[in-house]
Amino acid sequence: MTTMKFTKTATFLFPLTTIPKSLFECNIRDVFGRTKFTTRFVNAFSSSTCINKYQGELGLIFIVTKQYQDVGFEAFYTTITSFPNYVDDYDDSGYLVFIFKILEEHQKDYELILNGKYSKISQQSKKLILGNNFFTGKAFTLPLILNKSEALKTSWEDRLSTPTSPAFLGDQEVWPIIDSVEEVLTPAVMKNIAVTSKLTPSGEF
Repeated sequence: MTTMKFTKTATFLFPLTTIPKSLFECNIRDVFGRTKFTTRFVNAFSSSTCINKYQGELGLIFIVTKQYQDVGFEAFYTTITSFPNYVDDYDDSGYLVFIFKILEEHQKDYELILNGKYSKISQQSKKLILGNNFFTGKAFTLPLILNKSEALKTSWEDRLSTPTSPAFLGDQEVWPIIDSVEEVLTPAVMKNIAVTSKLTPSGEF
């Protein structure tokens, strides 16, 4: 069954908030003791049209989370809202959306990532991304992206080449630049999140 893929924001920009992904871990079970979900994290976006207050403001990350009121929810909420870069949160379609600012120390790397310069970011930010990302693909791909791997470049060139027109990436990065349109949290995206979550069974079914 198809599930929603993590955005590039969740993979490359969320880690720059320095919020540990382990904070979202939980163990929610149904009345039969079967696991419903093990993380409150749903996805992250670099902008939102769902709330007028922050439209057009740069350097924000919108984190969509499951708002399940289990015994651990209060501790989770208290902890996540205590981060110094916490801005706000709001309810939307049964989900809780947290808004965070990118820390000033990571602002330069945030801008580099937005411009597709993955290999140019600092070692500190690379470490944050490698250790604290939400990524739909294979984990080994991320180090290749951040270090502009020759092997990954060659793979792209092979896929992009034709018999009469070989592709040559030269010194380009080896991963597509972030498409800002795909990173926007819209009412339609929220509706899709709600539908996808209802249709996706837990691993115990």
